[in-house]
Amino acid sequence: MAKEILVTELLSEQMIVAGAALLKKLDESHCLVKAAFWMFLPEGKNWKFIVASPLVKEEGPRKYYKRIVDANKIAETDEQVISLNDITVLDNNDQLIQLLKFATSTGDSISNIRFSKNTINGVFIDDAHIYRMNVGI
Repeated sequence: MAKEILVTELLSEQMIVAGAALLKKLDESHCLVKAAFWMFLPEGKNWKFIVASPLVKEEGPRKYYKRIVDANKIAETDEQVISLNDITVLDNNDQLIQLLKFATSTGDSISNIRFSKNTINGVFIDDAHIYRMNVGI
């Protein structure tokens, strides 16, 4: 059985690898991921893996979380997965997604963009690791 990664205050290499692996599995499952990234939440001093898809609005968050659970189930036995407690799903029209799309765009590939200590339209982003930001303007 796959092991859950430990999400801590520091973004670890394991977390970065697990995020890319989950995004790949979601792509293979046709989950229409338009944005995926780790974001540091200073109030909780932890990281959240955030996934945005139009399916969140169409199907509802509960069904989309089920898609994530199914993607994690196909993980190899030695692969580390992200706990559902450390994942947030959003619609493409969420304010955070709309804000970040002005800072970066990746297309449909899986990128590794570190976005730290930046302000977008007056909103401070402490730290983020962006894999995909392919939301139309």
